[in-house]
Amino acid sequence: MNRLSEHLSALESVLEQCRKGKGNGLPEAGRLVQLMRQELDALARQSAELATLYEVSRELNAIRSLNRLLEFITDRAIVLAQAERGFLVLWNAERDDFEVAVARKFAAGEVDDAQVELSHGLIRRVMASREPIITTDAQEDPRFRASQSIIAYQIRSVLAVPLVSQEELVGAIYLDTRLSSRLFTPDDLKMVRGLADQAATALSIARLNESLQAKNRELEAALVELRAAQDELIQAERLSLVGRMASALVHDLKNPMTTIKGFADLLGRSDLTPEARQHFSQTVSRTIDAFVGMTQEVLDYVHGTETVLDLQPIEVEQFVQDLCAFLATDFAQQNIEIKTILKYTGPVLMDRNKMWRVFINIANNARDAMEGGGVFMMTAQEDGDVIEFWLADTGPGIPRQIRDRLFEPFVTHGKQYGTGLGLAIAKKIVDDHHGTISAESRPGQGACFIIRLPRGQQARQRADEEQKRAGGVVGPEQGTVA
Repeated sequence: MNRLSEHLSALESVLEQCRKGKGNGLPEAGRLVQLMRQELDALARQSAELATLYEVSRELNAIRSLNRLLEFITDRAIVLAQAERGFLVLWNAERDDFEVAVARKFAAGEVDDAQVELSHGLIRRVMASREPIITTDAQEDPRFRASQSIIAYQIRSVLAVPLVSQEELVGAIYLDTRLSSRLFTPDDLKMVRGLADQAATALSIARLNESLQAKNRELEAALVELRAAQDELIQAERLSLVGRMASALVHDLKNPMTTIKGFADLLGRSDLTPEARQHFSQTVSRTIDAFVGMTQEVLDYVHGTETVLDLQPIEVEQFVQDLCAFLATDFAQQNIEIKTILKYTGPVLMDRNKMWRVFINIANNARDAMEGGGVFMMTAQEDGDVIEFWLADTGPGIPRQIRDRLFEPFVTHGKQYGTGLGLAIAKKIVDDHHGTISAESRPGQGACFIIRLPRGQQARQRADEEQKRAGGVVGPEQGTVA
């Protein structure tokens, strides 16, 4: 554009001289016009080249398939340079060598296998130097004397351009022709280089995208396998949990079943007084209620069923005596002495069956801990509107490994039939009573569980709220403990 402006200024000066009649400026004017035409032709070619490269860029960006992109680049390079053959090679860094990705013959489609032969030395030189090579007489060019393919196929003109994206070698474009009437020009080299610059970036993106897609497919396959393995593990864990729960339930049910069997045998005696028969019958009935409640609580906990309490004023003294009678035979067999200190013996509002399960769970843990015998102590005392129960044993204490997670579900230690649900269920029941449960322990000095229950009003308010949420009505027969 600058040169065109210079020629135009010179032409204006010559024409001005001619207008003034100074000398014959026509030959100079004709020369300047010819130069301007040449410049305009060059500008037109550049404009066409830019338009072509712009169109190529749009097409390159629209192609997503790597194979389709490779074919497009090769075909477009052949057309731009009007080559007879064209090859696109890709660099393989792992093998430290290149491989032919596409081979084309102008106006004849793909190159036959016998015609794929090309100058490997030339390709390596272009990729090593990362500079293009062009020749119009390959047969006489000393750079190609060692290339058997150039001589064998009588190649006349050769053009090779490296494909480089952000200093990373991608491959190269190789073009040749045997026609002496069609020799590659610097303009051809310029067009193919422009194509190569854009193609290298597009190829890098396409290869990266293909690699990511392959990785995604691998990850998806691995995820499917992982989910299948996870499902198997979950199923196995569920079966294991069911087995452990069944074992624990059977283990815990032995005591009530033994009690029921024993008292059922006693009920068959003909010499029983009516009072004794009634006592044995009531004991069997309470034991069956505990039996059913125990299994139902486990199922409710596992299913996450909301608990609705049947709160009644229960006399602490009677509750503890019944509990001691229930535990007596089993504890005696393991040489465990049961002691009680009741500083408070009056009523406390509770769901008797559910709170019975809390005490039984803690007592059974104490029994399992004192394999060689010991003492199990239950105390009750009043602290304002709260009744506090202490359940202590003389066992080895709570293991350090589970001390901080004692009331979490499925936490157990050293118990053959343990599911880790006993204390979790106990905590839920106490929480439902608007109370608290905690544990204290020192190594070798046993464990002590402290249960604090509101004696009356707080428990009643909590029960009223739960009944309303459940859609029930609180009956006056349930009463309130003052």
